[in-house]
Amino acid sequence: MNSNHFFFNGRHSSEVGVCMVSISSGMQQMNYLPSKKVLSEKIVGNNTPYIFGVDYDPSEFKIVLACVEGERWTDSKRREVARWLDTSTIEEFYTVDEPHRRYYFIYQGLVDLTHNGAGDGYIEVTMLNDSPFARSPVQERRYELTSISSPTIIEIENMGDDILYPEMWIYNMKDGDFQIRNLSNGGKDFKFKNLANAETIYVDNEHHHIESDIPLTYRYDNFNNNYLELVKGINRLEVTGACSLLFRYQFYIKG
Repeated sequence: MNSNHFFFNGRHSSEVGVCMVSISSGMQQMNYLPSKKVLSEKIVGNNTPYIFGVDYDPSEFKIVLACVEGERWTDSKRREVARWLDTSTIEEFYTVDEPHRRYYFIYQGLVDLTHNGAGDGYIEVTMLNDSPFARSPVQERRYELTSISSPTIIEIENMGDDILYPEMWIYNMKDGDFQIRNLSNGGKDFKFKNLANAETIYVDNEHHHIESDIPLTYRYDNFNNNYLELVKGINRLEVTGACSLLFRYQFYIKG
């Protein structure tokens, strides 16, 4: 984060009269990769542990905010900045020089104001991101496959640095089954059975959530429980079943 100005909680930092500054001299330090814990188990008599996974902590960023030229930490300025920073929900954050990197921040811990008694000074804020990595801006892709009568291949490119789990809206065009096979991911199939004509299914593949627009209808028992994964690079998806498809997602950005 080399930019002085940024967007947070729906406002540009210049609107609030503050900017990011550095209070250290020499080379700058920045977050590169999040804290990672290796999940492992050792067996008696074997010094080589069995590694069965990893666990990432959400990333943290310490930012220093000072007033822009011509402004000071007056009572009204302190209150305005406090209202802006003190959210009860996670809010989008991105800098002017890297708008393609989106973070979702909420501050945590103590925020101190360091000043000279005349209104000049700065505050240090620790921001907690909602995930280990940055994300791209929201992307949407729509595919109109309402007249297909045989399996049809579409392509989606995951330009991020990790597996992607998109949100999906499936508008089904006839009674019956619907399937997507990801030919770029070992042919893993994502399948619903016995959907209704003109039914819309919403799927959040990351959080394993499914909704139907038909009242009091739950489709978990109709689903094969293989949530759609988009691997890095081009994903060739074989779609079976006439439908209109909408994908919404954000790529994960590392480093």
